[in-house]
Amino acid sequence: MDEVSDRIERQVDIAAPARRVWELVSRPGWFINDGAVVDHVIEQDGDVSVVRDPVHGDFRIRTEKLDPPGYAAFRWLGGEEGGSTLVEFWIEELETGGVTLSVAESGFSSLGGTEAERRRRVEENTRGWEEELGAARSFLDASTVERSVHVGVTPERLWPVLTRPEHFAAWYAFGGAEFEAVPGAPMELRWDEHGTFRGRVVTVDEPSTFAYRIAAEPDTDPGEGVSTLVTMTVRKSGDGSLLKVVQSGFDALHARFGTVSDNVVPEEEGWAGGLAALAAHLPGAVAP
Repeated sequence: MDEVSDRIERQVDIAAPARRVWELVSRPGWFINDGAVVDHVIEQDGDVSVVRDPVHGDFRIRTEKLDPPGYAAFRWLGGEEGGSTLVEFWIEELETGGVTLSVAESGFSSLGGTEAERRRRVEENTRGWEEELGAARSFLDASTVERSVHVGVTPERLWPVLTRPEHFAAWYAFGGAEFEAVPGAPMELRWDEHGTFRGRVVTVDEPSTFAYRIAAEPDTDPGEGVSTLVTMTVRKSGDGSLLKVVQSGFDALHARFGTVSDNVVPEEEGWAGGLAALAAHLPGAVAP
């Protein structure tokens, strides 16, 4: 195999600081997913991680080198006939802000099979890296919140857990929720420690998209400059569903709410906890 077909190189510009990008890139197996970054169960044995993905299965990955915040290298283990490929990441800060994230995967010539099979792997992995870099760019955008989770039910079973107030209150708005899943309908989401937040349903496309606008402070209508947009998208993934939550519009909030980061960080924490609660609430929550 020639040098070109033995190595994949791709890059993407990301509107996020190097520190934020490093937090993702230094995680073994973050690039194993179904098109959106998700948390994995990882078993650690020294520098070897067993990454358990609900769609693609288990993978053994060795951490070769971590040099924060600019370089990380991992090696796939357990390849055919002892072969493996090396995955390297570089993070380079841009003068205009943000970073360029580059990836190189090399060593395809060490894998078993025919020349045609190796070329097929290179082609498939090239498409895969383009998808993964796009997923990283979306996940890391410093002006939005994006969190995704894989659940072991169909989109049709997941849909009511997102769009019925009694379920929404069980995994996210723990103080209570009142709304009807109809475009234009008003919403109230309550938390004992935060207060009551008013919203408005924007999009209802069963079972794939549910979106609403939510005020940035309690007891306020969700108008321009004082609200953000939450969009939940659902699609079939493996034997279950992939749920992606994107909250956007932080860069359009009035200055009195503080910086974009001031508002993004607590929402990131909130959605991470909410999706964990969703996974715990889901089994048996809705009848088949």
